[in-house]
Amino acid sequence: MKNQSLFALATLLTTGVFAQEPIQFTAKGLVALSDADLSASTLVDGNLYKSKGSRDVLTVVKFPLDRNGQNITTAPISNSSALYDKAAVVSPNGRFAFVLEGHGPLGDTVATLKDGIKGLPAATRMFIVDLAPAKPTAKVVSVGALPTAITINPQGNTLAVASGEAGKEMRLVEFDNTGTPKRVITAPSPVPGARITDLVWSPAGDFIAYSIEDSQEVGIMKYSLDAAKKPNIVPHGKPIKVGGLPATGKFSPDGKFFIISDIKKGTNAQGAGKGELFVVQFSTEDTPGEHKIVSQLAAGESSESLTISPDGSMVVVANAGQSYQPYGNAAAGKSSLSVYTLDKEGKLTLANEYPFEGVLPQSIEFDKNGAAIAVAVSEYIDYGDRSGAIEFWKVNKGDKPSLEKMAGKISVPRGCHTVRVY
Repeated sequence: MKNQSLFALATLLTTGVFAQEPIQFTAKGLVALSDADLSASTLVDGNLYKSKGSRDVLTVVKFPLDRNGQNITTAPISNSSALYDKAAVVSPNGRFAFVLEGHGPLGDTVATLKDGIKGLPAATRMFIVDLAPAKPTAKVVSVGALPTAITINPQGNTLAVASGEAGKEMRLVEFDNTGTPKRVITAPSPVPGARITDLVWSPAGDFIAYSIEDSQEVGIMKYSLDAAKKPNIVPHGKPIKVGGLPATGKFSPDGKFFIISDIKKGTNAQGAGKGELFVVQFSTEDTPGEHKIVSQLAAGESSESLTISPDGSMVVVANAGQSYQPYGNAAAGKSSLSVYTLDKEGKLTLANEYPFEGVLPQSIEFDKNGAAIAVAVSEYIDYGDRSGAIEFWKVNKGDKPSLEKMAGKISVPRGCHTVRVY
């Protein structure tokens, strides 16, 4: 009988019945940012609910995971959830993370924020984080006052950074293989005097999409190198209106479409109401025609963050709802994910929706083969020493794609607002 039991155990181990890991995610690693200053409900009630001694953190996760957390490290990198998920990029080779500070840190003695975002300290810094060492290391450079968004070209050697510096709202930062900037070129906003709130490099590397929150517009700039290999960007065509408060935009993998979320209203005590998704087709001819909206569709409330599958067939949106409300509100902590199909003509169709318990999911990304997604969750309806997390969902592909929540999650410091996969 004993021998039979041992044989049965050996069979289970061999066949992998015990090998099903609670997190299955195909990637070299991921980077997450946590803002220790702002609680999710701060912009509603002004209270920071900050834990004494807590500091902003960058978390590096390398796969495969180890239950003891040996593959999870942290570094004290200042960052701000006020930038949503536009605060960081990782180089295509996974060597460097580039993080915008956005706003400076608040001291432990500050308990409330009276003027909303305006009450946060100004910042000019970008951190260049080397992910290769066992303990990440960082260099610091200035990228102009109040940087708002960052993107990296597909070749992995140039950044585009938006800031609030008048007449220099755009920066192209070329860097070498040590992550050190070797040339910085400034340019004015493509819409004179306007603050850029999102930047996305096209998959081919020849255009940069931009969003202007104040005028509710999106457009593109053409990127090129002159004979001396000096980079140049110029506005390409006129920007196009997209809703009331354009948030996060992404190119489809083939570069044919640009999908952008419209959250209508920012965080507030009354909620934002239903959002909307726009599918834009930019005119990329040498002589630009008009950019056009090829489809639009109602979305969930506060549908800030979205991701597109590697094959371009699916769009998944994280809906924050009113999860950011103070704990006494019935809507607090209730978020959802929406799954859409995207056809070859740019039409979006809702396939499935999934409620889940989590506060203010602000960032979402597919893994490398499109079989799973990672979602950054700011916090939960918890008391005491609160934490955020990266949650994972399995993707079931098909005509009506669906999701299954994985059993495991990665706990990170409270205020998680950005996740980047590499």
